[in-house]
Amino acid sequence: MAEVKVIYERVDDIPLLLEMMKQLQLPEIFDAQLGQHGNHRGVSNGWLLTVWLAFILSEGDHCKSHVQEWVWKRRHLFTDLIEQPISWDDFNDDRLGIALRYLSQQDAWEGLERALWAQTVVVHEFEFDGVRLDSTTASGYHQAVFEQVMQYGHSKDRRPDLTQLKLMLAVAEPQGQVIASHLYSGEHADDPLYVPMMERVRSIIGKTGLLYTGDCKMAAFETRIHIVAHHDHYLTVLPLTGETREQLDTWIGAIVDGEQEATLLWDGERLLGGGYEFTRPLTGQYDGQPVTWTERIQVVRSTSLAHAQSRALDERLQSAETALQKLTPTPGRGKRQIREVGKLHEAIEAILVQYRVTGLLEVAWQKKEQVKTSYVGRGRGGANRPTRTVRTVRYVITGVQRTETAIEAAKHRLGWRVQVTNMPQKVLGFAQSVLHYRAGYCVEGDFRMLKGKPIGLSPLYVWTDAQIRGLTYLLTIALRLLTVIQMNIRDALRKEDTSLAGLYEGQPSRTTNRPTTLRILRAFVREEITLAYITIGEQNYVNLSPLSDVLVSILTYLGLSASLYTRLIQNSS
Repeated sequence: MAEVKVIYERVDDIPLLLEMMKQLQLPEIFDAQLGQHGNHRGVSNGWLLTVWLAFILSEGDHCKSHVQEWVWKRRHLFTDLIEQPISWDDFNDDRLGIALRYLSQQDAWEGLERALWAQTVVVHEFEFDGVRLDSTTASGYHQAVFEQVMQYGHSKDRRPDLTQLKLMLAVAEPQGQVIASHLYSGEHADDPLYVPMMERVRSIIGKTGLLYTGDCKMAAFETRIHIVAHHDHYLTVLPLTGETREQLDTWIGAIVDGEQEATLLWDGERLLGGGYEFTRPLTGQYDGQPVTWTERIQVVRSTSLAHAQSRALDERLQSAETALQKLTPTPGRGKRQIREVGKLHEAIEAILVQYRVTGLLEVAWQKKEQVKTSYVGRGRGGANRPTRTVRTVRYVITGVQRTETAIEAAKHRLGWRVQVTNMPQKVLGFAQSVLHYRAGYCVEGDFRMLKGKPIGLSPLYVWTDAQIRGLTYLLTIALRLLTVIQMNIRDALRKEDTSLAGLYEGQPSRTTNRPTTLRILRAFVREEITLAYITIGEQNYVNLSPLSDVLVSILTYLGLSASLYTRLIQNSS
């Protein structure tokens, strides 16, 4: 009887991921920008990093030590997909670490980003209406070493106990496609990071006249001068500090008191809020040359923000009332009394400041005095026996009353922010400016993908400075790939005005016209697509699990064919 031998290899989403990376010419770009050592043998650095990216996105894991075994269990599949033989040593920890060291070099990385953006625009034609800038942090269990990237700083992940790095991104709006990224050590403040990133974006895109949007940390006067001097535009929010804080009450008062007419802001049938704008001339210097421009100041009130802040104010008022009532307890063991009026005033003021309700609560109190007369000395009292009188004073809060008029006035001043821009009004009107700034979910969505599954930027599982930098840059390329896939399938669904079903576990009939890349990749993994290599005596056979209609639809919307999978049988045969 002929001997039967069967080898199974999981395929899942690997052909899809590698095909998308081939379209971006990632292996070629890696090899051209990074090069490799003269004694390097086997799979090139370009294919090492490309296959590692497939591992990261398919497995949701960026550990170097896990890649070698994962690839080896699929060696026939990868031999077909990358069209070259795979050896056991090709994807070992040392080789991946060397590739990261090449990737960490700043000149190589900047050249790679330029080439990758150019190829992305060529393959996936899309227009963008601005550049959104923002930063995030990634923490790890590393020691802080002088002049290395992992340092203690203000943590955006609320982990001040861990060292961190800071990553600055520039993404195209509204798609969220990454244009450029830059890595800083974790102690850096955000404000000085915007100008270098804008310079990088100009060198990559090769044109000016762009609209840069960022939060209040981009609003530094020097940053705005830099943007104007380079014939670009900005849209940002002024921080409520310094001169702006002093002027804000006047700007808000003009509309609250009825002196200024408000423009209502709508998103379809949903009321977003309202506000108004005015202009002011500004003058500064850049490289010793005077720079003058007109800045539009937009005083905007968000309805949702005002409601949220109003609820928060009500909660603070309730908490302050409770704290004030507990300030003067009834006499008893362990219950300290306030016996000086000055200390009572200090305690009341401290509570009002703590809960930020100064001027919103009226506190009534009274002085209570107890007189106690007793005989001097021991023994029974008598008519001629001397006595002494002890007076005990304590202060008691008798009531806390809300000042409704002041509270109502305070609520009218909630939910406001001040936007500034130098974009001409005829190009970007008041309402369009507000809507454009509110669309910051493109970069926030990128950060969620970067720090969540499958990329999982935090925590980092490499330790040397070069490998930390190289791995972080590699993961931003993974982010680019995820956004390209997401952008392509959403555009295809929008053009056909249709939705996609079968992406939600346990809800086969649920549809969506805005699928995430994570759900798309999960759909392939749930199918457990498997290649079976069967040997019966001298005869070899290959079998592939059939693709479901959902997976075929996904491939079609991505501009791919089911033959991406079925040809594996022919190649293996």
